[in-house]
Amino acid sequence: GGPPPPQQQPQPGHAVEFDHAIHYVTTIKKRFANDPRTYQTFLEILHTYQKEQRGIKEVLEQVSNLFADHPDLLKEFTFFLPDAVQEQAKER
Repeated sequence: GGPPPPQQQPQPGHAVEFDHAIHYVTTIKKRFANDPRTYQTFLEILHTYQKEQRGIKEVLEQVSNLFADHPDLLKEFTFFLPDAVQEQAKER
C-alpha cells in the first residue's frame, strides 16, 4: 500500500469548525490563565491523540477529568467529537 492521500482538502464547513476550535482553545487559555498547567495538559491530550491515534473515548475521559469543574468547557469539547461519541457523552 502506498502512502495515505493527504487530507488537505477542506470539507464544507471545515473552516467554521476550525475557527470554532481556535476560539475554544483561546477560551480555555483565558479561563486557566492562573493555572497554565491545565491548559498545557489539554494541549498534551490533543497532541497525544493526534500522534498516537488514541481512541476518542480515551480522550473524552481525560478531558472529562480535566474539566470536571467546568461543564461548559466539557460540553463545548463534545461538539468537536464524532456524532457517535457525542451520543455517549450525553448519556453520561
